[in-house]
Parts: sequence; C-alpha cells; structure tokens
Amino acid sequence: MSEKYLRDPVHGSIGFDKVRERLVIDLVNTREVQRLRRIRQLGALFLTFHGAEHTRFTHSVGVAWMAKRVFDALDASGQIPLRKKQRERARLVAVVAALLHDLGHGPFSHLFEKVFQERHHEEWTRLIIRNGRGEVGRLLRRAGMTEEVLAVYDRTYRPAFVSDIVSSQLDADRLDYLLRDSLMTGVAYGQYDLPWILINLRLARRGRDGDLRLCLNAAKGYHAAEQMIRMTLQRLVDAQRASGRYPEPCPPPIHRLIETRGNLTVDDYHHLDDWLFLSAFQGWAAAPARQIDPVLRDLCDRITRRRLFKTVRIAADTRHRAYTQALAALAAQFQKRGLDPQYYMLEDDATDLPYRDLAYSDRLGRAPEDIGLARDGVIANYMSERTVSPLIDSIRNEPRKIHRLCFPEEMRAVVERRMRPFVSHERQ
Repeated sequence: MSEKYLRDPVHGSIGFDKVRERLVIDLVNTREVQRLRRIRQLGALFLTFHGAEHTRFTHSVGVAWMAKRVFDALDASGQIPLRKKQRERARLVAVVAALLHDLGHGPFSHLFEKVFQERHHEEWTRLIIRNGRGEVGRLLRRAGMTEEVLAVYDRTYRPAFVSDIVSSQLDADRLDYLLRDSLMTGVAYGQYDLPWILINLRLARRGRDGDLRLCLNAAKGYHAAEQMIRMTLQRLVDAQRASGRYPEPCPPPIHRLIETRGNLTVDDYHHLDDWLFLSAFQGWAAAPARQIDPVLRDLCDRITRRRLFKTVRIAADTRHRAYTQALAALAAQFQKRGLDPQYYMLEDDATDLPYRDLAYSDRLGRAPEDIGLARDGVIANYMSERTVSPLIDSIRNEPRKIHRLCFPEEMRAVVERRMRPFVSHERQ
C-alpha cells in the first residue's frame, strides 16, 4: 500500500502518499506536531461544549488534507501553469505549510497570548520552523524547504496562490475548521458545501499581468469559561509579581514562563500545553491555603470543578454615566463579599465580523482578503461588491458585538438587581 491513511471524523480517510508526501508523514510524527495533540482547538470551550475535545493536531492534519485537495482540484481542471517538477514542489510546499500553520499555538491558544504577549503564535511557528535542533527544523532543512514554507506565511512565495491556499478567506484552514468545529460542538453554523467549492475553485489574475490568485467561479458565484482561564493566567502573573513567590507546586516550565514573562526559548515552549496547565490548576486548587495566592487557588478550584462564571448580556448603548455608576456600585458589592472585581466581575465584548471586504482590510493596513470571482481567467469582481451578493452586502464590515458581564454564580442576584436597567434579555 503506497498511502498512509488516517481516519478523520470530518473527512473520513485522509491519505498521504508514502513516497510523494513522505515529508508530510515524517512531519506528522515529529514531537513538535505531536505536541498539538495536547492543545485543544477551541481553547476553553470544552467546558461549555462537552464535545469540543478536538485538538490542534486533528485540525492541522485536516488542513494539510484540505490544502492537498484544493491544489489537486485546481490541477485536475488544468489551471496550474507550472511544469511538472515545479508543480510538484509547489504542491508539497502548500501541504507542508498547511500542516505546520498552527505549530506555535500555546496552551488554551489565544487566551494564552492575551496574558503572555511577548510573542504571538505566528512568531512561535516561525521560531520552531527555524529551530535547527528541533525535529521539524531538521526535516525542513534537509528538504531545503525552510525558507519556502516561511515565504508562504509571509505571502512572498511564488506562485502567490499557494499562500492563498494556506491563508486567505478561502483557505484550507477555514475549510477545515468550519466543518470540524461545527461537528464537534453540535452547532450548525459552520456547515457548507465543500464539493461545490472544490468544483468551482479558480485561479485568476488581478489585471492581465498580475499574480494568479485563488478565487471562485463567478458564473456560480462561547466565552465565560474562556474568561475564567484568562483571568487565572493573569492572576498567576499578578500574584507572583506582587509577592515574588511562585505557587506550589509549580512545574518548571510554568515557573520559567512566569519568570521570563513569556520570553521563552523554543525548547521551553515545547513543554507548554493544555495538559500541563490543567494539571497545575488541579494541584493549586488542592494546595494548602498558606502555599498559594487565595484568588488563584479559588479560580483554579472553580475551573477544575466546573463552577463556571455566569453571564448576563448588557444592552449595546451602555457607555454613559448611569451605567458607569451602576458598575462602580456593583464592584463595591463584590469587594464587600471578598471577591476582587478585577478577577470576578468581567466585562466581555464578543465580536464577530462575518465578512471583511477590501475597504476594511485597507483601513487596518492589511493585505486585502476579499474572495475574488473569476471570469475568463481574470478577477472580474469580488464577493463583497454590492452587485454580487445581497446577503454579503447586508453583513459587510458590520461587526456583530455582544457585550456581557461575567461573574460567579453566587453573585447572580446582586448583579441582576444592580444591573437590571441595562440587561438586554433574560439570563444566559
């Protein structure tokens, strides 16, 4: 059998050729990629959606598979104007870059970055790929592919559509996680028609002399648990900064993380994962009170026993004096109960931007991410243009924002009484 098969809950049988894609198989087996088995794809959402136990590893393998399918769909329709050897190399680069795109994610993913902000996961990914002592770094260097993979992430790789396959509004990452997260959470919002998209993928140029970009055929045209973990990580840092002491027991990788404020070596970073922190949370929750900061101990106890914060949704127009005064009075009530508002009374804005068009990307100083629509080999227009899709036009550049207040269950009555004029609907 020339293929290495993996059974995937979303895609079924995922196959990688043992000769043609040997590098992909070898990379999957490295310790850096295997570490992603211990990083959940959706951070702390497993505490809310009990099926969301899937990991960055399963997602990364799925993204590699999707990149392979996208490239092969374009190739099968005769759209890739490269000679066989160049085409084969570009294909392998696309699949490898897709597999490794999340390599730098830390424990609890984006929540980790909000506290330890020295480096974001994209920078960690680059450091791991360049690390000559790591298994991934050695394999890529041996294949002469290190700079090519990094060029894909930096969007300097040519042909440019390879970067689009890995990172764009039509990329393999999105094509995998929409289906995967939807399946594992039991939420239908991420379901879409994958076969239709693969059939209607096109390569087209921005102008007759532009680079080929990935397009569609124009003719066819949960959060309270996350806040708790974020606050626990923040209290971990704040308590050590205030007292100079570390919680006991403190695993060495976490000790070095706090000590360096996230400015770790790549080797140290490899030891950080969800399992390490959840185990530490259990230890701190059970530690004698004199050995550990009381707020950290309590937050860890609430997480490990799943005594999650509750939320109320706050009306959108609350940025005025009456709301500020009510919030200050509520904070005083929390303080009176021995609950520091900084860690127990959290304002949370959950924002989702359904579609970002060119104007939005330009305002942020980012490369445009609009989905092009191809006609006769040229990008004729874009998905966000008003004449193309009334549905997209109705949500373009309009963030959907939910403003919430998160707090311990025992404070619900106090919160609802104090904030009654500002609560937008019944409690969650």
